[in-house]
This record gives sequence, C-alpha cells and structure tokens, in this order.
Amino acid sequence: MEIKKITVTDKLRKDIIERRKQESLSSYELSEKSGHSKYWLSNIESGKTKKINKADLVSIYMILLNTDDSEDAINEIEQILNQQIGSEHKEWYELIELSEEFNDMYDEDETMEILDEYWNDKIYERISNSIFGMNVDQKQAALTAVQNFYYSMYLNPELTLVLMNIPIYGVNKSNSEEYYAAVNDLLSVAAKYNDLAVKNHSMDTIQSWREYDKYYEEQDKNNIHIALSNFQKCIQKLLEAIETGNPDMHSILDDFIQNVTFKIEQGQPNVLKHYLKSFLHIYTGENFSTHIHDCVSWFLGFQNKYDLPFVYNVVSKTDLDKVYAYLNSYGEIKRPLLT
Repeated sequence: MEIKKITVTDKLRKDIIERRKQESLSSYELSEKSGHSKYWLSNIESGKTKKINKADLVSIYMILLNTDDSEDAINEIEQILNQQIGSEHKEWYELIELSEEFNDMYDEDETMEILDEYWNDKIYERISNSIFGMNVDQKQAALTAVQNFYYSMYLNPELTLVLMNIPIYGVNKSNSEEYYAAVNDLLSVAAKYNDLAVKNHSMDTIQSWREYDKYYEEQDKNNIHIALSNFQKCIQKLLEAIETGNPDMHSILDDFIQNVTFKIEQGQPNVLKHYLKSFLHIYTGENFSTHIHDCVSWFLGFQNKYDLPFVYNVVSKTDLDKVYAYLNSYGEIKRPLLT
C-alpha cells in the first residue's frame, strides 16, 4: 500500500529548515510556492504538524532541489527518512544512511575484518557482560531475546540487520518517561512480529531448515575431506613428476584446481573469494607454490570445524618444502600448444 501520510521526524524538519535557508527562502515564501497558506510550513518546522501528505512533502523538496522531477525529490526524502515512500522498489541497504566510518570502505576483506572485530571484541563481550550481571528472571528474558535474535538472523537476515539499525542509543535512559516509552514501543513491535511468527508457522520452518542444514553440513564436511585426500594425491603426483625432471606443470595445476581448490569451494562456498584468492593469479610456479601454501593454511585453520586430520600428517612438511622449493624456481607455467 502506498504511503499517503509521512511522519515529520526531527531530522526531516531540520533538513527542510537548512535547505530553505540555503535557498534564501522564508517559511512563508516556501509555503506559498507549495500552494499553501503562509503559516503552513511554520507549523511543520516548529514540530506542531506531526504528519504530512506525501504529495506535499514531495512538492517542498522539488522546490528546494530546483527540480521538475518528483523522483529526484522522492529519492532525497527516502535517504533522509531511511524509508521507502516512492513506487520504485529499493533494497534495504539502499535506505540505510551509511556511517561516515564505513562510507568510503570498498575493500571486502577490510569490511569482514572490521565485522569480526565488532562481533568478537565488542558485541559478544558486551552481551555476555550485560547478561552476566542480571538476576535469574532477567537472564531468562535476555536469553529469550538472544534466541529470537538468532532465529530472526537465521530466517530473515536482511530484516534482522534493518532491526539492528534502529539507533536506540539515542534514548536517554536517565529520562524515565522517554526510556519506558521506548521500551513499550519496541515491545509492541515485538508483539506484532510474534503474531506473524505464529501465523506463518515460522518455528516449523526453522525446524525444517535446520534438518536440511544438518544434511548439507555433512555433505560439506565430506567434500572437504575429499579435498584433503585429493590434496595428498596431487602433491604425490607433483613429487613424482619432479623426480622425472620434466613435469607437465599445466596439467598438474589443472588437476589441483579441479580436485582440491574447487572441492574446497564446494564444501565452503565463497572460500575462493576470501581465503584462497591466490587461485585467481596462477601463471608461474611461484604463484602455484603460494596457492598450495594457502590451501595448507586453510586446512590448518578449519581443521576443527570439519574434523580434519592434521594436514602435516597427511602430507609431510618435508615433502611440501620440496614442492615449494621446486615451484618457486620453476618460472612460467605454459599452456599446452593446440594441434
């Protein structure tokens, strides 16, 4: 259903005032340009008017932006409100106002490192410390809240991130009226979505998904074990080829990529994007050596998760060092000539 009435937030109100002043317009002038009485905008800017028609708000911003295109105004308003008001569908992440700290961050590895830092060093510790100091009744409620958070992230991760974006740190806890009003607002929203969880049989869906997860976790684990077994075979094949003095390095590399690298990716999707990026640039023996080393590091790092044997018990460090030394001095890996 299209939004007809829009709540005038403090941020929206202040933005209108600032833009109006930049355009050297009085509130009376902007009111009349918008087709209203001269006191109409004053009521909005003072906070007396709590809601405004979408069409009126769009007309204000068309004037402030000096545009004849209503979509330009709608896009600007949506960024201010973090709320979709136009007919064009927007994804959740397009409506969140980005933190200045992350606005210019485009490196994926850097963003994941910061995510790990926030979760491991800040969020987890903060939650644990907060719950630790509670009495039993509070702990039961807190655990229920954490469980609901887990289920929400499990079933609707995008919506959960939108929920986490609510800046409740803005509530003044020392102001009891403001604090308890916020508690009631948030719990009323929780009650609404709890009704939806019952209506949509969400817990049945979660249970069903978890059964599937167990199956696919076993499949992933099996693929990773196959990858390690293939790793042993590929290294042995490479050692034997080195002994001949004239290995078909391109064929060996292709075998390694197909049966080790891609098998790891099959067991842990996106591993090539985050852990084994060296796979993208293998043109020389040294590149190949780096990729093998990265695979060894990956097997070591995920040994416990996939219940793997110690990689150096599968392939000795002595044999691996011999492979590294040979590849590092090999030079270009040439493709076979087509006949």
